[in-house]
Amino acid sequence: MASILSVGTRLFRTRDPSRDASTDKDRFMTVRRSLLAAIEGAQREREGLQTRLDVYYAQATNLIDNSGEFGTRSEEDEGAIEDAERNAAAARLRIGQISEHMQQLKTVLATLDATAPQA
Repeated sequence: MASILSVGTRLFRTRDPSRDASTDKDRFMTVRRSLLAAIEGAQREREGLQTRLDVYYAQATNLIDNSGEFGTRSEEDEGAIEDAERNAAAARLRIGQISEHMQQLKTVLATLDATAPQA
């Protein structure tokens, strides 16, 4: 029977179960670290976009307050207001997308944490 289980000149042996558990946990932790890095990156991007969104709204408000009534503004001022509003809308849309992605990543992280082997 030993010849069936032998590998070359050595007999097949299993590893210590605690070593297997540690290896399994390390694999899960690699994925967990990647998920946390992705969440943190998305958080930084969302914060940067929020800052820009605030700037776009401030620009639009400043231009509206200082450029006269609608219909009497110069084309240049009206164009600048429209640009600020367009940029703000794009930033707001992207912030929503990032927030959704973050929630999805957090759901994956929670699932991983609930199923990961404990060592």
